[in-house]
Amino acid sequence: MAETNTWPMASGDYVLGNEASPVAVLIVGRGAVEVPRELYCIKGILKTENIGLERVIANVISNPRIRVLVICGKEEFGHFPGEAIHALMKNGVDEHRRIRNTRSAIPFLCDLSPEAIERFREQVELVDVMDGSPAQEIAAYDPIYEFDADNRDRLERKLRELAERTYVPYPGEAVFVRSKAFAGEGGSVAKQLHLASDDFITPMLRLPSDGLNTDMGMVLLDQEFGVVLEPLQGRILTVPSIELALKLRSYLTGF
Repeated sequence: MAETNTWPMASGDYVLGNEASPVAVLIVGRGAVEVPRELYCIKGILKTENIGLERVIANVISNPRIRVLVICGKEEFGHFPGEAIHALMKNGVDEHRRIRNTRSAIPFLCDLSPEAIERFREQVELVDVMDGSPAQEIAAYDPIYEFDADNRDRLERKLRELAERTYVPYPGEAVFVRSKAFAGEGGSVAKQLHLASDDFITPMLRLPSDGLNTDMGMVLLDQEFGVVLEPLQGRILTVPSIELALKLRSYLTGF
């Protein structure tokens, strides 16, 4: 990844609006909604409570003008990204950079420093206009839905209300986080993690007579390019974040 101090610094599913606006809009889950671009600085999608949330944080703290994070959309079962954001803002992270007190499956911010995480918590005010319906299982891969009229109008009303307020930029320099995990497009990163998950859990489906030893550790082959050897499958994998891959493997195998 090129070492340039440009904004937005992390790639992702987002559109840019009014650069003078202090508001970032974050659609939790797989929703789509159109609101006037003059009402926000950036509008993006959050699907996961780890790398996805890290990208949001990286793009916020690299722009001190952003002082409000408006979350909308529908919560998703398992990842619970909306809940993860609330928990992060309220409780922070522990010494392993795991978000405290959340139901999210793998809420590790492995590619951010504690200082970057705290900067995010200090920089933005969280405003929640999410759809309050219960979290649902994902019925199909990456389904996209349009906001209904009520939720769209509620979001626009809140954005217009925020536009009437005065915010000053955060009193600190822009923070630029460097991570391989931020370089690829969101869909590519998600695909890599899904493939890694398949490699981690496939051996667990073997018969007990196979003598599966799930506590065998992955072998790091190349730090820069995220290349690891998964010993249970004997396969070489490319992962967007080595530390998160280790957390994911531990979560799926129980070790």
